[in-house]
This record gives sequence, C-alpha cells and structure tokens, in this order.
Amino acid sequence: MPRYRSFLFPDAILESGVIHLEGRESHHLARVFRARVGETIEVLDGKGTHYIGTIHSVDAKAVSISIESVKTVPAASPRVVLLQSESKAKSMDIVLRMATEIGISAVQPIFTEQGEHLQRKHEKRLLVMIEACKQCGLSHLPELYESCSLRDWLQSNAFRSNTLRLVASLEDASRPLLSVLKESSDKLEELVVAVGPAGDFSSSEYELLRENGFKAVRLGANVLRVETATAYILSVVDQAVRNR
Repeated sequence: MPRYRSFLFPDAILESGVIHLEGRESHHLARVFRARVGETIEVLDGKGTHYIGTIHSVDAKAVSISIESVKTVPAASPRVVLLQSESKAKSMDIVLRMATEIGISAVQPIFTEQGEHLQRKHEKRLLVMIEACKQCGLSHLPELYESCSLRDWLQSNAFRSNTLRLVASLEDASRPLLSVLKESSDKLEELVVAVGPAGDFSSSEYELLRENGFKAVRLGANVLRVETATAYILSVVDQAVRNR
C-alpha cells in the first residue's frame, strides 16, 4: 500500500511515465509529511484514474513521481446528486466532506427561504472535498456546482422518467425512506436527494418540490440536525442502490 496519497490538480504536469505535482501538493509532501525519494505514493485525478509510483525528487515547489502502474475505475451508477440547502460555513464543510466520503456524484448547493444566502468561495469548498477524496482514496471526486436558488435549479433540470427524486421531509405525509427506495426502478440513471436548512423547507418550497417530481421521505423517528440528516439519507441511498 502506498505510503502517501496526493491529488492531481490542473496545474500538475503529466508526462510519459512521470508526474510533476503542483506547488500545493508538493509543499504538503515535502514540508508537512517530509516525504523522501524512493517512497511509494498514489496520485488521484478525481476522474477515476489512480497513478501508483515512487517519489523521484522532492522539492517544496515541485515533487516528481515515477509512475509504475495506472488503474482506472468506472463511475458508479446510478448517479447520485445532493441538492443541499446553504447553511453556515462550518456546517456546509461537514456536509461536503461526508458527501464526498460516501461517494456521491455531485453536490448542488441551493438557496432556500430559511437557509443561508451568502455566496461562499467555490474554491475553498472544493479543497475540502479534495482532502476528503485523498483521505479515503476515492476514485471519483464529486462535481461541485455553484450555488443557485431552488427554483432556478428546478427550472433548469426537468424531471425524467429514469430519475428518482427524494426530499428529506418533516411533513406528516412523508413516507419511510426505505419503502420509497424499494419501490424504485432497477434501471435508474440518476437519484437526486434534497435536504433543507435547519429551519426546514417552507410549505411553498415543499409544494414546488412535489410539482417537480420529488417524493417526501421520513428519516427515522427523530428530528435530525442538517449534517446528520444528510449523512443519514445519503448512506441509506448508497446502500440501497449499490446492493441491488
């Protein structure tokens, strides 16, 4: 097993048999981990490719790696998308990290009536996800989209028959999550999961979600924190769709 793991950022250079890491990853290896020449390392590109090799040269600005083997892992199916209401920065970082570790396909932050409305730095959030990807050795880094309003997302993403849409709901009419998942088709291409803010979706937002194909699901008997609710529903969805 490789001793170190790094990420192939766009500024890195990939040549025939050699990777030259960019400054951030090089500094981390050289100054934080004090990596040495000859030690093994795995480099992830977040798109399904794993490069395994040995460190050829160590410099705080450019670590070079001799590639010894390459492995490609296909993306999981169906595609799982998290529609997450904007929340405070610390809470959102936790959600992004957990969603990445679980292995979903994409995260779409949305502005809701009772959620946060500040535009956060996309690059900072992406780094949180990349660190989670490195820690877990994930083949595919989830796509992270720019924040938009719930209504704008719904208008741009029409419901399709091969898609299942779920919303974590506190409404009385919501159904048990597993029951709804068991009724879904084995030929799903995409599963969208919506999680609201600490104050929940408003009644008008619930109505809008229903009009656009979302099924309200219940997450156990207790009211959960946003981070817990997201981890709960994504974990159950992951087990349900991967074990078919």
